[in-house]
Amino acid sequence: MINGRQIMRRTTREEVIDRLFLLKLLQLLQESGAKTGLTKLQKLVFLAERNAISKKIECFHYTYVRAKHGPYSVALERDRTMLVVQGYVELAPQPTGLGEFVQLSSSGEETLRMFDSFFERNNIQVRMLEDVVGEFGNKSLRELLDHVYGLPGRLRGQKGKKISELQMRTPILVPYRTRFEKEIEVTDEELATLRVVMDPETEEFWVRDVKGRKVILYKVRGDRWITVVVPSLPGCMTQGLSKEEALRNAEEAIELYLEVAGR
Repeated sequence: MINGRQIMRRTTREEVIDRLFLLKLLQLLQESGAKTGLTKLQKLVFLAERNAISKKIECFHYTYVRAKHGPYSVALERDRTMLVVQGYVELAPQPTGLGEFVQLSSSGEETLRMFDSFFERNNIQVRMLEDVVGEFGNKSLRELLDHVYGLPGRLRGQKGKKISELQMRTPILVPYRTRFEKEIEVTDEELATLRVVMDPETEEFWVRDVKGRKVILYKVRGDRWITVVVPSLPGCMTQGLSKEEALRNAEEAIELYLEVAGR
């Protein structure tokens, strides 16, 4: 709850998609040669989401409030931290000694490649991220803050006020809970994969082919077992104490699943 307003939590679908798009934004920033600190990243995501909402296009799902340094999302900071823990994102000290740069790791790059077809289908959202990077990626933090502070508030009771004029902790961006005119296109198989690779409890994962189907082997932190899921077969999963055992069990699980389903 923020300032007496009940803020709905993101669904699991929204959380994993947000983390995937966050990685994509960092990739686009690095390809453009832009350096991004933690505060700047918050503002760039805010601008991308604000633009998407204005066009009724589903993209990010972060709730933003007015903070000391402009729009701020607790959920975004939590996602960024999770991606660092998973090794998809790295923090590098800035030459000035003030703060850290946020950058994509090689592991993050590999994970993005797993979802090439996802980004091809959702090219409208990708183009919106590219537009934000092109317009604001190389601006200084001061320039970016000045721009964001000067934007008009858009929620109820904020007409005629700039973001800089709103009280601290005031919600300034809340994702729509109505139907978007353009929704994110994600398959059940992609969602099943994202739930594994974007879960901070996943310590390691491997992608293999078993009987012509992609399977994901993963190990949860502190667990001896290796779990296997078959994203294309909802509910089809098994375990093993080694990768070899897990893969053998996956073959049996797929055969049994298809037999029961009559495929």
